Amino acid sequence: MNMPLGNRSSRTAFTLVELLVVIAIIATLIGLLLPAVQSARESARRSKCSNNLKQLGLAMHNYASAKKGLPPMAKFWTAAEYQAGYPVRGPGNWYDDHGWYTPLLPFIEEANLADQVRLDRSLSDAANNNVRRTFIPMMACPSDIGLQKNEWGTTTWARVRGNYVVNAGNTVYGQHDVGAIQFLGAPFQPRKITNISTISDGSSNTLMMSEALVLPETAGWGGPYSDVQLAIGGHIFTGFNRPNATGAAGVDALARMGEWWTNARDGWLTQGLPVSAGRTPGQPVQIPANAPLDARIDSNGHKQQHIAARSKHPGGVMASRCDGSIGFYNDNIDIDTWRGLTSATGGEVTP
Repeated sequence: MNMPLGNRSSRTAFTLVELLVVIAIIATLIGLLLPAVQSARESARRSKCSNNLKQLGLAMHNYASAKKGLPPMAKFWTAAEYQAGYPVRGPGNWYDDHGWYTPLLPFIEEANLADQVRLDRSLSDAANNNVRRTFIPMMACPSDIGLQKNEWGTTTWARVRGNYVVNAGNTVYGQHDVGAIQFLGAPFQPRKITNISTISDGSSNTLMMSEALVLPETAGWGGPYSDVQLAIGGHIFTGFNRPNATGAAGVDALARMGEWWTNARDGWLTQGLPVSAGRTPGQPVQIPANAPLDARIDSNGHKQQHIAARSKHPGGVMASRCDGSIGFYNDNIDIDTWRGLTSATGGEVTP
C-alpha cells in the first residue's frame, strides 16, 4: 500500500548559517593544527641537520685517526707559500685553494669524488673543476634553501655553497687578539693538522662545526660567505658574535665587498643576513698592530673576517663538539660562554 505523498520524508539541506558554522569550525581546527604540523616538520629538519653534523663529526674523527689530527682549515696561509707549493697552480691565491673540505671527502663516503681531487694542483685549477661542482647532500641543512651554485659559468671558479662550517676560534679567521678579546686557540688551524689531544679545554667543551646560511645563486661571484669549499673564509665560523647575531654589531665582517656586493645584495637580504648603516658586509675589523705578520700582509683582509654561526632553525643553531656530540645553542647564549665554547685552550669553564 502506498503511503500518502504528504507523509513522505522531505529532503533536508544545510542552511547557509549551518554551512558557515562548519567552515568556521574547520578553519579553527586547521589554525590549531598548523603550528603543530610546522613544529613537527621543523623537528624532523633539525633531526636531519643534527645527523649531518654527526656524520661530518665522525668523518673528522676518522680523518684524525688516519692523519693524527683534524685537517687544516687552509693548506697555505700566504701568497709566497702558495706560489712555492705548486709548480702548476692555476689562477688565484692561497685563499682560492684547498681548505678542510677536500681532505674530508674520503671519510664521508665520497671515495669516487676524492679520487678526482688533484692535491698537486690548486683547488681553483681547472683540473679540480668537477670536484668543485659536485653537490654533496650531507652539506645542506634541510631548513635552509639547499646547496647553491656559485660562479657556475667558469671551470676555474665554479663551486658550491653549503651550510656546514668549522670552528676557527673565538676571534677572527686570522686567529689573533682583537682589541680586548684574546684569541684562545681553535680546533682548526692553517697549514697544519691539529691533534685533538692539544685541545686543553677538553673535546666536550670545544665546538667543532656549526652552521652558516646559504646565499642564493649569483651570476657572478657573490662573496666568501657560505663558500665552504675554498680557504677564502666562508668555510669557517668564529665566536666573535653570538649565533644569529643581529643589529649593527652583529654584521659579519667579510673581505672584498667591492667585488661582490652588487651581485649578492638581494640574496643577502632574502636570507635575512644583517645589514646596517653602522656596519656593512665586507667591512673587516682593523688589523691590530700586534697581529701576526702573516695576518698583516694580507691586504685583502681575508684574515680579519669573522662570521657568526647562523641557521634557519628558530631560536638558535645546531653545532657539533670535538667529542662527537651534537647540541642546539640558543641565540641568546651568554657571549663569554659562546667564546669559551669556540676557544680551544682558554681554560674557561663552560656549562
